[in-house]
Amino acid sequence: MTLRAKSGETVVGPARLEGARIALVPMSREFAQEIFQEFTPAVTAWMFPPSPRQIEETYQFIDRSLQQWQAGTDLTFAIVDKTTGEFLGSCGLHGGSNPRRPEFGIWLKISAHGRALGREAIATLHAWSSEQLAVDAFIYPVDRRNLSSRKIAEHLGGVSVGERQVRSLNGVDLELVVYSLPCSVAPSPTASPPSL
Repeated sequence: MTLRAKSGETVVGPARLEGARIALVPMSREFAQEIFQEFTPAVTAWMFPPSPRQIEETYQFIDRSLQQWQAGTDLTFAIVDKTTGEFLGSCGLHGGSNPRRPEFGIWLKISAHGRALGREAIATLHAWSSEQLAVDAFIYPVDRRNLSSRKIAEHLGGVSVGERQVRSLNGVDLELVVYSLPCSVAPSPTASPPSL
């Protein structure tokens, strides 16, 4: 099942989205080393996936992200500093299980924490997706102990619609609060057309 543009066609992701301080660019292998170094156990403490043990796992993640982008099921971005190009983390919109209610996901490297960059990244993706995609709402699951991520959902008007427990691939029992975020009506941030 693919994400659909409001025209009904399978979505074509943008080549770049810009917020005030960050830019979202499609995931690529150029970020492999930084992802491998920065997607640490501290970052994944309240997340489902584990940190990679070998860089080959990072390449597999990137290649799968590119395949999903091409298929129109998921849009995975690298988050970079808009001015310097410094890699900050990753965020995405995942529609494979329910493209009318796609799911946001995000992580930032430790040195980027505490500056509201995650909020800016998700707000940027949320605004573009609300304007471009045929969706009813967005889903944002987050562990209840991850207060910074919960604030992102609440800042965007998210309301808790349920809770569930899952065991992460690290063996940690996660206590997820599932937020539903409404579609925004604000104009989207600057978006570059997709590259062919």
